[in-house]
Amino acid sequence: MEASRHDSPAKGPAAEPAPDEAEGTAPAACREPADFYTPAGRDGVGRFCRRFLDENALTATELLHHPRHQTALSNTATFVAILTQAERAMDRKGGMTPLVNEIARLSRERLKENPPPDFLPDAYPGTAAELLSVGGFLGRFLLDAAVTQHIAACRSFAEKAESLLDLAETTEHPDALTPLERLLGEILLSDAGTASCARDAPFVTLIDLIVTLIAADRPMPDEAPPVFRRLDALMRRVPMPGLRDALAAAFRREMAKPACFTIASAGDMFGIEAVQREILALSDLSTRLRDREGAYVGGARTEAALQRRTALLVNEDTVPEITRGRNFVQKLRILLVLQKMPLSPSAAKAVTDYLKSFFDSRDFAGRLLDCWKDRNEKLKGLAEVQRMVLSSAFPEEEREYLGSQLDDIQNAFLRTQRVLAPLIQAKDDPPVDSVLDIVRLAGEGGICSGKSRLAVARVLYRHCHRPRFVRHVLLNAPGAKERAARANWLRQSLAMVGVPFIDLAAQRVLVVDDEAGPRALVASVLQDLGVGHVDTAADGQEALERFQADGTAYDLIICDWMMPRLSGLDLLKQVRGSRSDLPFLMVTALATLEAVKKALAHQVSGYIAKPFTPDQLEEKIFLVLAQKGIGE
Repeated sequence: MEASRHDSPAKGPAAEPAPDEAEGTAPAACREPADFYTPAGRDGVGRFCRRFLDENALTATELLHHPRHQTALSNTATFVAILTQAERAMDRKGGMTPLVNEIARLSRERLKENPPPDFLPDAYPGTAAELLSVGGFLGRFLLDAAVTQHIAACRSFAEKAESLLDLAETTEHPDALTPLERLLGEILLSDAGTASCARDAPFVTLIDLIVTLIAADRPMPDEAPPVFRRLDALMRRVPMPGLRDALAAAFRREMAKPACFTIASAGDMFGIEAVQREILALSDLSTRLRDREGAYVGGARTEAALQRRTALLVNEDTVPEITRGRNFVQKLRILLVLQKMPLSPSAAKAVTDYLKSFFDSRDFAGRLLDCWKDRNEKLKGLAEVQRMVLSSAFPEEEREYLGSQLDDIQNAFLRTQRVLAPLIQAKDDPPVDSVLDIVRLAGEGGICSGKSRLAVARVLYRHCHRPRFVRHVLLNAPGAKERAARANWLRQSLAMVGVPFIDLAAQRVLVVDDEAGPRALVASVLQDLGVGHVDTAADGQEALERFQADGTAYDLIICDWMMPRLSGLDLLKQVRGSRSDLPFLMVTALATLEAVKKALAHQVSGYIAKPFTPDQLEEKIFLVLAQKGIGE
């Protein structure tokens, strides 16, 4: 690597920077040999020596730590051209030759005094600790040199990556992982290195592999090349911010290539469908590469790479053409996807204005509903469009306005098509299947937020806690496992519209009555309802002792008013002293206004007058339990 071996510029081609290495950032100004070993210095070496490195399956770190590689570079015909290009870029005319000579001399001396040890992968953690114990720059240099020697026999970038991953699997120590992360990153920064590790995967596959490593948002495919599967396992095991940055740079480099995600089909005469698929592919990438705050991995440069590619497809003139041949809702989907992509200001304005023209059209509701035939499909479609609008790039106030516009359309549809009318107007319990149809619709996300959701929630809250519905859906289940699955489905579906569901199998109830007959009747009704755990107490004092032993043991107390030793009202007072949220149903023969006032004064959840039928008791049980669920 000594510049004195060439005394005139070579006539061969100059070194070519990798695309990401030439993204406009000025190279680090290296004024001392140590400057070349900084991250920015190594990037500069990779930039100016890219052709030599790729032709020899080398990285900048290997070149800086192995005299044989340095000698090979200095013997190439392009070496002087490389120096000239670096001097021009750093504005250091004539200043690079003494520096590179000094680097070569120092490398030989350091490695002569401290020969890199040979080691097997299992011995790497100990070797790394021993070399780093030298301390400072020299310790780091010696570790880099040892790793460089360890992979020197590998013939390709992929083989080197596999060997580095073998070492990485033996340690989690950050200092030992640092040189491995740096070398892996340098391999991926190279176009040839990425292609070697990916086994020359086609453009679309390679982009997906890179983004899966960056985003870690989905499993690495089983058919992925071994290096990528192992990189995925490593990056999920330990943080690798440097490697992630290198992958982001590799992504930007690949995106600068002219390859496409899709090709036009034979019937796509104008290539419109191909453009639409290309846009959807770019949108998916844009979403995957953003964090929760909306920032891109790799920052503004990643956003710019996506924006440059999108700019080839989207501008003021092409926006209407992009949606040609699609129905009304498909056009909305494409435009709402486009709106969230990195666009130029003029393209973003064109997309937003075109979107607004759809929402402002007088026949917007009719055209939208005509996109689906089935009643439930229309409702689910409206809810889907509302979700897209509420997560769109419109300003918040406009999102809320457009979202309410869609809610109004669905609410009017619910009324005019009498979707809820059979349940609202039913004098007796409506058919269970009719209720389940609305529950299913809610669970599938088919209800718009706003007035529509409120209307559906009222109906479902009223009917889903009726004993007949519970018996049909839960108690008729063929087994405990199926019952639990049904209860979980009901809970999740009702939660979509804000309605709580009480699974009686998980409830623990204490029945308090001094008369054995009424006590047994209440316990029998609870067991018929499928309540999971029922305890009984013969009077208020016994019940109080149980409650004081464990105040969280019960989800409901059903208590008679008139009892010896401790009345139901006195028990209620004691319970409310420590648990104001515990449902408490009072059973009384004194259904007088005075008695009710006394119970209400101590926050009784409900009361039922003797005599009562099992159906009446069931209604009261659901009422007080549902009230607690809503409060939570």
